[in-house]
Amino acid sequence: MNNYHTHTFLCKHAEGTALDYAGEAAKRNIDILGMSDHCPLPDNRWAHVRMAMSDLDAYEAQIEEARRAVPEITILKGLECEWDPMYYGFFHDEILHRRKFDYLIGAEHFFKYRGEWNDLGHIRTASHLKAYTDLLLETMESGLFAFIAHPDGFGSGYDRWDENTEACSRDIFSAAAQLDIPLEINGYGFRKPLKRTSQGLRLRYPLREFWECAAEYPIRVICNSDAHRPEDVAASIDLAREMADFFQLKVIETLPLKTPVR
Repeated sequence: MNNYHTHTFLCKHAEGTALDYAGEAAKRNIDILGMSDHCPLPDNRWAHVRMAMSDLDAYEAQIEEARRAVPEITILKGLECEWDPMYYGFFHDEILHRRKFDYLIGAEHFFKYRGEWNDLGHIRTASHLKAYTDLLLETMESGLFAFIAHPDGFGSGYDRWDENTEACSRDIFSAAAQLDIPLEINGYGFRKPLKRTSQGLRLRYPLREFWECAAEYPIRVICNSDAHRPEDVAASIDLAREMADFFQLKVIETLPLKTPVR
């Protein structure tokens, strides 16, 4: 089993260090552990839910410490990143090339609508869905990211499955197929409180209707825990895999990396 989506205390809403996760991963027979805390941004945007720029060196040091202490597993150095075209140079030059991170995850927790940034819990209308989808497509088209985390995260806000969610989902699948970028079935969604909607209680994500629709496209999926506590380093990956198997989706076990694995 592998898990490429893991957070440390540095993001201000998770627990544990890279070493804590590595120790748990070894106990749970994880072969590859990808550390992927929320990437700091050079303008300090959304600082309450990500590490500070001044923490990057400490984050890298944590990962090197974990590699030395738990050599029996492969530990990768990654980050989960919000997309804005203004950050391209930072991600490409500073993170991937100068600091030589192994991979980046593309993930939208915010979307821009009429010039204002909103979190996904505020997705309410077809126009909101389009703004989210357009941003996610830009993320994929950047070529920087190894996979897209919780692409169905719009379910955190949008109340129902309808023609609008289906349209945005099909745009996402078409882009993922054309660009050959994997989409993540995110295990954290199974551990979050259910969302009360006009169609009853359901997961915020992953959305069954989304992944049922995905089966019509030649895409690849990856199943991760999105761990925010060391004890969750392997949590819900089995449930994500069950969903993928049910809809006969093509699951990748090992993430192809553009930079060599150490």
